[in-house]
Amino acid sequence: MQKQENTELNKFRKVLALDISIHQLSDYYAHAPVTFFDIFTPGIPPGARQINWRTSKNGAGLVFPLTGSSRYTVNGTPYVLKPGVVLHAGPDIPISKEVIGDIYWQYALIHYQIPKEEIPGFPLFHDHFLINTGIDTRLVNLIGQLRQSHASPDGMAALKSRVLFMSLMEEMIASAKRQLHDDNAELMAQAVEYIRKNYADPISIAKISAQFGMERRRFAYLFERHAGLSPVCYLTECRIRRSKELLLTCGCPISQVAECVGYADSFYFSRLFKKQTGLSPTEFRQKARENPWSIL
Repeated sequence: MQKQENTELNKFRKVLALDISIHQLSDYYAHAPVTFFDIFTPGIPPGARQINWRTSKNGAGLVFPLTGSSRYTVNGTPYVLKPGVVLHAGPDIPISKEVIGDIYWQYALIHYQIPKEEIPGFPLFHDHFLINTGIDTRLVNLIGQLRQSHASPDGMAALKSRVLFMSLMEEMIASAKRQLHDDNAELMAQAVEYIRKNYADPISIAKISAQFGMERRRFAYLFERHAGLSPVCYLTECRIRRSKELLLTCGCPISQVAECVGYADSFYFSRLFKKQTGLSPTEFRQKARENPWSIL
């Protein structure tokens, strides 16, 4: 009984500490005069390493993992990054990176600044820490919009980028709060991980919901609230993302790519791929050969 009480007390303390951290983060982005200034979306192959680098001298950065996993060491502190967490790191800090696993490490790196005279009042600017957002496709969509807006040279796009950056911060904090207070968050995180690992199999939403002991509609409702996409759409997104990697890295036929990501019908796969990306698999592969950065 005493052990159970201690476990509950420790759980309460953990939640309280995280809650305060989220409040601090909210307060920081609400009051700090932050200015977004650039975004990068690199792709790094499995096994790659970048040792003895430093973060940007011009501002703090946020790393939003998109696919794959990587081990970052920031000023001596190790972090494992994968979709569902965000890393914040201040300017001019020692950093090393190593891609782990066998999937391309793709992420969005977003930099922002605070006027030099204002920095002493906002110590989080120089800190490095993780933010647990869970899988949230709304974040991915905002990142895509921000990347497009930043690529445009006109003044209206610059204004839109500022608005999108703050919307991204708002959604990031909201996602972290949902993770903290949602009793089903852990179960849905497991469901997300299950789909990510088994997308190539002939799985259905009915089978997945049964796997987690839920009625199908209830499962779909909780999953969408947690991930921002219905289970069907998330399964499709996992398959399309992996098919992009295969089209980029191997010369196998389209039918084989389709089979590798869970589609027995290559014609259906091709139609779905074009609907999701605007390009057929063949067009995507050709464009990637001509300019790999244009399709990341």
